[in-house]
Parts: sequence; C-alpha cells; structure tokens
Amino acid sequence: MALRLGILPRSVSQCAIQRVMRSPRHFLNWLRVLAVCLLTPTACRKSESSTAPLPQWAYVWQREWSSSVTDALNQSATKLDGFIVLGAEISWRDGQPQVLRPPIEWSALQKTGKRIGIAIRINPFPDTPSARKEHAPYFSELAASLIQQAHAHGVECEEFQVDYDAPEKRLAEYRSWLAPLRETVKPARLVITALPSWLNESEAARLFTVVDSFVLQVHSVPTRNTHDRVALCEPERAKRWIAQAAQFQTPFTVAIPTYSALVGYDQKGRSLGMATDGVQPKWPSGTSIVEFDSDPAEMALLVATLHKEHPSAMNRIAWYRLPVDGKRNWRWPTFSAIVDGRQPSRELDVVLGESNPVDISLLNRGESEERLDMSIIVRWTGLPPVTCEALRGWRVSQAEHEARFQRTPGPLPRLLPGARREIGWLRFDASSPKEGLNLKAEITR
Repeated sequence: MALRLGILPRSVSQCAIQRVMRSPRHFLNWLRVLAVCLLTPTACRKSESSTAPLPQWAYVWQREWSSSVTDALNQSATKLDGFIVLGAEISWRDGQPQVLRPPIEWSALQKTGKRIGIAIRINPFPDTPSARKEHAPYFSELAASLIQQAHAHGVECEEFQVDYDAPEKRLAEYRSWLAPLRETVKPARLVITALPSWLNESEAARLFTVVDSFVLQVHSVPTRNTHDRVALCEPERAKRWIAQAAQFQTPFTVAIPTYSALVGYDQKGRSLGMATDGVQPKWPSGTSIVEFDSDPAEMALLVATLHKEHPSAMNRIAWYRLPVDGKRNWRWPTFSAIVDGRQPSRELDVVLGESNPVDISLLNRGESEERLDMSIIVRWTGLPPVTCEALRGWRVSQAEHEARFQRTPGPLPRLLPGARREIGWLRFDASSPKEGLNLKAEITR
C-alpha cells in the first residue's frame, strides 16, 4: 500500500518527519501514531458540527422497583425518546460473580411505547487478568438472558450497554472480551460507558471500533477531597471532553446528571464511599462529608448549548438518572423544564398566616428546589408582637418594627418545588387586629 502524507495528523509536518527519521526512539513513536491513523483513520479526522435535534433518553437505574418508578416512567414518556434500564449489577466474592437482577416491571416499560435499552453494571474485577478473561463468556450468557427476558415480555431491546470503569491501561484487555459480546447481543447495538480519562489513551480508538457507540460520562466525584469542587458536572470541562470524544468519529451519547451525592472523606482526604440513595453510610468518626450537586440552571444551559450546536458524532443526551420521588435527585418540575429546553423557574415566597399568632412559612412556587440560605424579615406597624418564636433550624431577633429569622449553623435544608416549610410565628396582643398591623415580609440573601 502506498502511503500518502495526507493521512497524517495535521501536526505532523515535513520538518517533523525529517527530525523523527534521525532519532530511532522518535521514529518508533511516529510509527505508532501512523499505525493508529491507518487502522482507525476516523480518529485523526477533524470533527464536524451539527444542529440536528438531539434525542433525549434517561437511565432507569433502580435496584428496586416501586410505584414511584412507574409514576416517573409515565410522567416522562411524553417528553423522552427512550429509556435504558438497569438489567443486572455484578459484584465479586472470592473471585466469583454475584449478580443482582432488579425486578424490572417490563409491562410499565412496554406501556411507554418508547425505545428501550438494557444495561449491566460490572463492579471492579478481582485484580488478576485471568479472572477477567475467564468470566468474559459469563457476561455474554447474562446479556443473552436479559434480552430474552425482555422479548418474553414484549419489549424489544434496541441496545445493550456495559457500564464498566476499566482501568486506563487495560483498555486492550477490555476490548478483547467485548468483541464476542457484540456478536451475542446482535441485532441490538453494543454500547459501553466511557470515562473522560480514556480519551487520552492510545487504545481508546481501537476500543471504540468493537462497539456501535459509547456513552461519555461527564459527571463524577473526586477520589480525594480538594475543597474546591462541589459540582458533579462542570459545564466547561464537559464541553472540552465532548470535543475530545468527537475526534474518534464513533457515535456517542453524553450522560448528564440529575442527582446529588454525599461523599465521605477521611482525615487524609481519601474517599470512603458515596451515597446517592437511601441511608447515609456509617462513616467513622472524623469523616468529612461533602455534598456534590447537579445544578439545574447550569445543566439547562449546557443542554441548550448542545441542542444549538454539537459534534456530528454526538447522537443523543442520556439523563442519569430518571428522577424518582424519594431519591436524591431532581423533582419532576425541574426535570421537565430542562428537557423542554428552558431554565427551571424560581419563585420563593413568604406566606403569613391569617390568624393570631401569625404563622410564617416559606412556599416554593417555582420549578427548582431551593436551598434555604436566606433571612426572612417580617415588618409591622403599631405595637410589637408579644412574643416571637423560631422553629428548629432557625433563630429570630426582634427590633422595634421588625423580626429577622435566620438559619442556625448546620446543613442547609432544601425546599422542593411546591413544598412549604414553617419557620416560626409572631403572637400579637389579642386586642390588635391583624389588618391594622400592616404585616409585610421579604427575603434577603
């Protein structure tokens, strides 16, 4: 085969070629780059942009199914294009796989009328290459079983996803057992989740040739407490990763978070684990607990930017995960607004009771949850109240014609969309009619 300079990356000039020819070490490195470009030429092309509509899917990442999950599916079916359901989670004990298969309500998925994918989560392997190679056939058997189960319930599996955080230096090994899995799941597409750190590895291009698509995860928590980051997804960094992923020209999805997570760090700043649902782990004394959020306003802006223009290789957005009531994630009004392509509205009001004593409460009339990091000032005319009381989590100070309610030290509570929370009350003299008090309230931050 005749080699043409046109296939080389643009950064490789004639002068650069002359330099590497004089150095054996540089020449070998140059040959490696050339080999990658020959084997996977799309990895060396400049990515093109697109303004085509981006479908929106959501992960139904539930180990237990409840009426709340079904309600979330029904609510979102009119807005989303598809769902990726957790089919199995694999952990390890004494080198052997331990499988959790959630009790999926297939009928609820079928009723949505949407496109469906199935995912398996593989937790870190026993640290021996032979163990990973040995269990590769097991994953194919599990995949076939899940696809068969879906078909038996009238659900067509359009894609099969593998969620496995392979170490960067073991991508070649990962590729070796994905190839037979791809044959097993056909005609469903084989899709893998990909970490941003993989994009810098020379094996990434080869890995992406054995799958139909990959999901770029732009959300994470640091393994060490850096004290300078509390966001699960930083939009500017996410945009850089998306541009980098586009260079491979393999179709890819961007997974955007809807959840928050509590992470415990020991006194040396090392991660002790993460809680995204349910009860907080019993971390040892002295653990520093940091909450990482998915800011709705920032995620809405990121999605609006991607809808306006995105790499042509990017084929959809996948929300991780479908918001379910009672979990540590957005609520439906927030999610619905962002899926519609707009910022969730914010409207927090102070509500004053009609009777004496006058109850004071906060009402969230907006679409986004509110952190109660503010003060509430209640003013009046005439005689002052006989007593002012603040409820738990608040303190009150009284001046001549106003009472100021402020948060006490501690974690800031959140007020969900549509929710109301009482913060205290004022008792006036029984002879003082409320209409004569001219009560007014305001929020200050």
